[in-house]
Amino acid sequence: MSRVLITGGSSGLGACLAAGYAKAGDHVTVADIAAPQGSAAYVYFDCGQPDFEWLADAPPFDIVICNAGISDSEDFLHTDSALDERLMRINTLGHMALVRELLRQEKMAHGGRLAFIVSASVFLPFPIAIAYAASKAALDGFALALEAYLVGRRISVTRIYPGPMRTPHAGKYYSRFNEGKGASPEIVARRIVKALQKRKQTLIPDMPARLFYLGALLCPALLARLTHRKYFGRRLR
Repeated sequence: MSRVLITGGSSGLGACLAAGYAKAGDHVTVADIAAPQGSAAYVYFDCGQPDFEWLADAPPFDIVICNAGISDSEDFLHTDSALDERLMRINTLGHMALVRELLRQEKMAHGGRLAFIVSASVFLPFPIAIAYAASKAALDGFALALEAYLVGRRISVTRIYPGPMRTPHAGKYYSRFNEGKGASPEIVARRIVKALQKRKQTLIPDMPARLFYLGALLCPALLARLTHRKYFGRRLR
C-alpha cells in the first residue's frame, strides 16, 4: 500500500486520480480548499496561501501529485497584475513551497515518486490565457530542475502535459468543454498512474496534446498563426 498525496484532488483530474489510487488499495490524502467525495483523507490546503501545520502528523508519502491549479481566459491587456500573481502563487509557488516543506520535514519517502500536472500550454501558443501558460511553464521549469536535485534521494520526477479535458476546471474557464469536448479525465488519470509506476520522466497523455507537441516541434510559427486565427478569428498575411 502506497501513501499518496494529491493537491486539488476534490474534483476533475485530481478526483479521478484519488479514486484510482483508492480503488487499488492505496491510502490517499487530498489536499484542497474543498473536501472530496469518497473515502480519501482530507486536509485543507490553499496553494495561494500555503500552511503546513498538517504535515507535522503526516507519515512520509510515497507518491505526491502536484495537481491543483486555476486558470483565466481574458484578453491580456484587460487583466491586472493581481490576477497574474494569484495564478503564479496557486499554480507554481504554492507547489514549490509544498515540495520544499515535504523535503525539509522528511515527509517524502526515500525512493518516492513526485509528479507535476503541467499543461500542453507549455508547447501550445495559448493567447487567451497568457498568465496561466506562464505559470505552467514556470512549474515545468521547476520540475525539470528538481529532477536533478533529487537524484541522491532516488525520488523520480514526472512532468505531465495534458491537453483540454472535460472537467469542471476547464468548463469554468472555457465553456466549450462543458459540451463534451476534450479528453476524458478518467482515461488521463489511468495513464498518469501507469506512467508513475514506470517512473517516466514525461507524459503527454492525450492525442490533442500530442498533436500540439508535434506542431510545436515541426512548425511552431504556423501553429502560432493558426492559434491566433482560432481565438481571434483573423487570418494573418
